[in-house]
Amino acid sequence: MKKVLLVNPPFYRLLGSHYNGNPSGIAYIASTLNKNGYDAWIYNADFIDKKEYANLKNIFENSNNYKQYFKNINHPIWKEVTEKIISFNPDWVGYTCYTANIKTIDIISRKIKQRNNRIKQIVGGAHATLDHNILDKMPAINYAVSRDGEVAVLELISGNNPLYIKGLIFKDKGKTIDNGHADTVDYNSIPFPERDKLWTIKEGEKEQVDISYVSTIRGCPYQCSFCASPQCWKGSKTQFRSTESILSELVLIKEKYWNKNSQKYDFSASSNSTSKNKLIIKDNSVVYFVDDAFTSSKKRTVELLSKMIKNKLNMPWKCEARADNLDDEICSLMKKSGCIRIKVGFESGSNHILKLINKRETKEQMKRAANLIKKYNIPFTAYFMTGFPKETDNDLQETIDFAKEIKPDFYSLSILAPYFGTKIYYDLQEQGYHLEKYPWEYFYHQTGDLMVNDCLSKELVKKFLSLNDWNKENNSKGYI
Repeated sequence: MKKVLLVNPPFYRLLGSHYNGNPSGIAYIASTLNKNGYDAWIYNADFIDKKEYANLKNIFENSNNYKQYFKNINHPIWKEVTEKIISFNPDWVGYTCYTANIKTIDIISRKIKQRNNRIKQIVGGAHATLDHNILDKMPAINYAVSRDGEVAVLELISGNNPLYIKGLIFKDKGKTIDNGHADTVDYNSIPFPERDKLWTIKEGEKEQVDISYVSTIRGCPYQCSFCASPQCWKGSKTQFRSTESILSELVLIKEKYWNKNSQKYDFSASSNSTSKNKLIIKDNSVVYFVDDAFTSSKKRTVELLSKMIKNKLNMPWKCEARADNLDDEICSLMKKSGCIRIKVGFESGSNHILKLINKRETKEQMKRAANLIKKYNIPFTAYFMTGFPKETDNDLQETIDFAKEIKPDFYSLSILAPYFGTKIYYDLQEQGYHLEKYPWEYFYHQTGDLMVNDCLSKELVKKFLSLNDWNKENNSKGYI
């Protein structure tokens, strides 16, 4: 039986924290392989067996420390991850890849190849989908997979001829063979994500693993210029899982994995501050619908939430949502079905900027949504960004004023980083911007440095990034 180890590389550990979630992308591939007779496990190299997490401010301040890891390819963390992969004795190793961890995967895969050249290595995920020259950046990797990986990886490990596997990219005598994107997989036909075969995690540590991530949509029907999702999935083929499939997964999670006697806590809605730089998660029994826009189909959302209420699931949950998808009916059902937090992408308080980034929403719609969320007493996080091309101080001041006006429970604030493969990335390239930045700049760019805007006042940017300090002082709910 072929052994496969699917790896989530370390990222948050390099920033002084960790990530204990069960990565759903590789978890789906693992379950597909296991269903077909292979021995596939998940290795989350970002896992640490503890409840305390660094808060966002502390994470952002670790950007310089993060960069130091890549200056020493013999750092103990690279040795640790390599040893744990080798100890599995895999036939195949697969990595989930986004722009921020390209260098991490390159370092680890080179070390694996040096230790055991017979191990075949695959990379998939967002950046592998967007960059079909990715193997030039990772010479130790044998194959890349573009888009849905379940069928492509299964066919590859089953011994099918790589020349005929859709979605596969590989080298043949120095020449890149690119078979395009993988076909869209029927989302209702694949097994639920693997949640049991977790490499290096001991039985007593499993309660620290957040296995309650649930994906119900593949793709996104919207086309925001700063987001890579439309390119990562087939833009014309947004898939919504059936409510029956989702409900079955929720029941499985509750009955098999949750501690029924524990109280329910959530990282962003119910976590306790233990110190200035730490947060504590008391329990991971909160469903996180990890879709880009959980509420993007009203008919499906109403049907799902109504069934959750009818079936008396009593499972607390949170999601990402768009403001223009929210109305009285949706918010009422969200509250009744157990929603404990809505994370809303407002992005800007300037209609000028919202139009430029193709948000397809207005500030007025967003204000109405914020008032509706408050009406139903649901905690919410507000995502805001600055640093867009052509954004002025007046635009940013509008955002700051609007953010204060809606008074969310927490702000998630960032400077625009033009992700590889987004519309804004290609637009800026055409305008002559040099965008080959290091991983940090591409992922958590909250340092205050503007990447593609030299017009905004530094003082105003600092004021924007201090919104959470204002929130704690002026909002009675504060940071919870």
